[in-house]
Amino acid sequence: MKDSPQILILGAGKVAAPMVRYFLSRKYHVTVASEYAYQAELIIENNPLGESVEWHSNDLNRLNSLIMSSDIVVSLLPYHLHVIVCKACIKCRKNLITTSYQQPEMDALHSEACKSNITILNEMGLDPGIDHMWASKMIDSVRAQGGKVEKFISVCGALPSPESLDNPFRYKFSWSPFGVMKASMSNAHYLKDGKLCEHGRGDLMKNTFDLNIDGIGDLQAYANRDSIKYIELYDVPEVKTFFRGTLRYKGWCEILDTLIKTGYLSEEPFPENITTYAQLTSYLNKLNGAENLRDAFAEKLKVETHSNSIMAMEWIGLFSNNHFSTFYENPLTVLTNKMIGKMKMLPSDKDLVLLNHHLMYALPDGTKKVLTGALNMLGADNENTAIARTVSYPAALAVELFLEKRIAHKGVIRPFYKEIYEPILNALTDRFNFSFIEREDDVSIWPENW
Repeated sequence: MKDSPQILILGAGKVAAPMVRYFLSRKYHVTVASEYAYQAELIIENNPLGESVEWHSNDLNRLNSLIMSSDIVVSLLPYHLHVIVCKACIKCRKNLITTSYQQPEMDALHSEACKSNITILNEMGLDPGIDHMWASKMIDSVRAQGGKVEKFISVCGALPSPESLDNPFRYKFSWSPFGVMKASMSNAHYLKDGKLCEHGRGDLMKNTFDLNIDGIGDLQAYANRDSIKYIELYDVPEVKTFFRGTLRYKGWCEILDTLIKTGYLSEEPFPENITTYAQLTSYLNKLNGAENLRDAFAEKLKVETHSNSIMAMEWIGLFSNNHFSTFYENPLTVLTNKMIGKMKMLPSDKDLVLLNHHLMYALPDGTKKVLTGALNMLGADNENTAIARTVSYPAALAVELFLEKRIAHKGVIRPFYKEIYEPILNALTDRFNFSFIEREDDVSIWPENW
């Protein structure tokens, strides 16, 4: 096993499992470093090619040692930890792959990575990741015909399957609620008919649109952070509409809008004497002394007491007199820990990944067409989820491209290059049975009002 590639994976959450098991099946040596070594051990399952290591993110000496003894590094850590890993990889001259959005702090390390002759490949999961690679492929196919992209919409959702919907939120978590809720509070920017549209954290969930997904029905989409920067990255300066969004079942956005409006996504501390959900709800909405908190809350928001938002808040327990942990310091922590308990995926549940691209383009003769793409994937069970496979397999295949020395670009990059997206999309199809369905139509099928 001496000549077996040495792969270091930082993080041992659910997303890591398919990647680790794939590498072990390929006879690579895998070291999984995690704050909780037992999580890594569960994934490795006593395979002699696997090694679990307890590692804490503040132990930089240990991190350098682990990276030096590896051929390549994959970071599945929370996004804010990628910079320290990136700096360590630059120091140790080792290539790095992450599945997270490329942060400005990572951009600043581009020249240093080039000097070390290494590649830091970010946004290598599902969204971001597969969405970029597939969009790049579709855009390149339009260019090959001499066409110009006029409109582009990309929407993605990681959802419970329809038969697993059993709560008013119409959602369940296959990963940390904290990240989902934080993303729901992000400012968003996109282009629509040549006009810059901007939504702040207070109105993001009010600005949604319906989109019909084959086999699923009408879902809602809302803007996903900053779409504008991807116009340059996708190299489509001529585009008049450019939107990247998140898909949810109907009902979710209404509830999130209420939770944002009423302060439950705040990270501001609350007084120490508040120890129950009812007390916190009363405090956030200045309803102390209300005889019937639910009715007073509904009246303040000017909604019916049987509305979807009120029913969801009551179901999850935000009007109850139950106590929460004294360790929770802000409303967002209180809410997300409650969600972990009541909205987690059960062993019998299946998740669903939906990724849709809509691309309108004009050919040199003036003809306009629409190219659509749809990837729908259902998880096998709670241990083999669609989200884990769609996030981990692209990164795993990128590792193999590096091991085979097939990626020439250096510095801090994203997967927009044909040398990256073509072999990975092909392998996802041939090796992992991903189904990328593309269809060309006339402009009549373009989403309404877009």
